Amino acid sequence: MMTKRRPPAKDAVAITRILVPTDFSPGAERALRWAVTLADEFGAELIFLHVLDLSLAALAGLPSDVASFPAVDELARLVRAEATAGMANLTARYPDVRTIILEGSPRALIVQVAREEGASLIVIGTHGRTGLAHILFGSVAAHIVRTSQVPVLTVREEEPV
Repeated sequence: MMTKRRPPAKDAVAITRILVPTDFSPGAERALRWAVTLADEFGAELIFLHVLDLSLAALAGLPSDVASFPAVDELARLVRAEATAGMANLTARYPDVRTIILEGSPRALIVQVAREEGASLIVIGTHGRTGLAHILFGSVAAHIVRTSQVPVLTVREEEPV
């Protein structure tokens, strides 16, 4: 049943640009669906962002000279190609969406891009990790909620049935 939409209040918040960070996971897909729905409702522009964190050697505690091995370069090339393919897939599904792929720290770059692009809202998926997994992998979404200057909608990945 459709309800009649009431006109916006004079002091209503304008949602004009929505930033959607994605890692192409099921949780990110669910957040993307929320963002598309909100963008349709508010007539907002959508920006899909993927940040490649290629600091795997540093995260794993490997010596810096390991990062110069050809195998690491090949892995980085493959990760970049996967990101490009993932964004191409999203662009095919949502042709009016702007996409951005960057390399660096997802935590810092998501907040930076939101600020630079003038986002009104960030819609981000969360994996819902707890305990040791949360400690080891951290939570990008939780960091964004704590540090963003714009509102953040977190969308939890659906629990398997």
